[in-house]
Amino acid sequence: MSCALCQSNSPLQNSHVIPEFFYTELYDKFHRFHTVPFDAAEPERFKQKGIYEKLLCKACEQKFSVWEKYAKEAFCQGIGIQIEPDGPLLKLSNLDYRKFRLFLLSLLWRMGVSSVHFFSLVNLGSRHEEILRLALLNEDPLEPLQYPCLMAVVHDNKLPPDWISQPMHMKSDGKHCYCVVINGMLFQFYVTSHSLPAIFADACISKKNEMRIVISEIQEIPFLAKYLAELGNGILSRR
Repeated sequence: MSCALCQSNSPLQNSHVIPEFFYTELYDKFHRFHTVPFDAAEPERFKQKGIYEKLLCKACEQKFSVWEKYAKEAFCQGIGIQIEPDGPLLKLSNLDYRKFRLFLLSLLWRMGVSSVHFFSLVNLGSRHEEILRLALLNEDPLEPLQYPCLMAVVHDNKLPPDWISQPMHMKSDGKHCYCVVINGMLFQFYVTSHSLPAIFADACISKKNEMRIVISEIQEIPFLAKYLAELGNGILSRR
C-alpha cells in the first residue's frame, strides 16, 4: 500500500486519524476513552488507544507531527498565545496561522481518507480530497475561508463530558460541513474550496494570527443544538 499523502510505496506507520494528544483528557484510570456513535444500533465503546491505521509513511508522519506539536503547545497548553474574552467569545491572538491551519486541514483530510468505520460518515469526495492532499503535501495553508473550521466549547449536562463523537455530516449556511466533538470542543469543518461569506472571517483563524471560539449553551446556537440533539438521541436510545 502507498502513503495516502505522498503516494510513495514506503512502509506505512500506525497513523492516528485524530492526534494522540487529544486523547490525554479522555483517558480514564484504565487508559480507556469513550467513543459515541450516532447510530443507536451501534454500541458505545471504550478503547485503549487512539484510533489509528496504516495511513502515512514515516516522512509524512513526521511532517504532521510538527503541526500537531504546535497545536498541542499553543492551543491545548496556551504556550505563546494570548487569550482574552470578547463578548460571548474567546479571542485567541498570536497564533501561527500557517501551522495551525495546516493542523486543522490535516485533521479534516485524515478523517476523509480514513478507512476506519468510525469516520465513515466523512465523505469529502475525490476533488476535495485531492485539493487538501496537495495543500498538505506542499505545506500550503490555503486562504482562511477555504475549508475553514469553526470551533466552539459546548455545554450540555445530558452528554458525557469526556468523550469523542463520531464525525457527522450536516449542512450549515447552505454548505456541506463535518462536525466532531472531542472532550467538549466542537470542530465544524466547512468543505468548500471557495471562500465563505466574510462574516466567518472573525471566527476562523486569520492571517492576523487571531481566531475566536464560541462559548455558549447549546440551545443558543441552532446548528449546534441540532447536531448534539441527534447525538444525544442516539445516546439516550442505548440507555
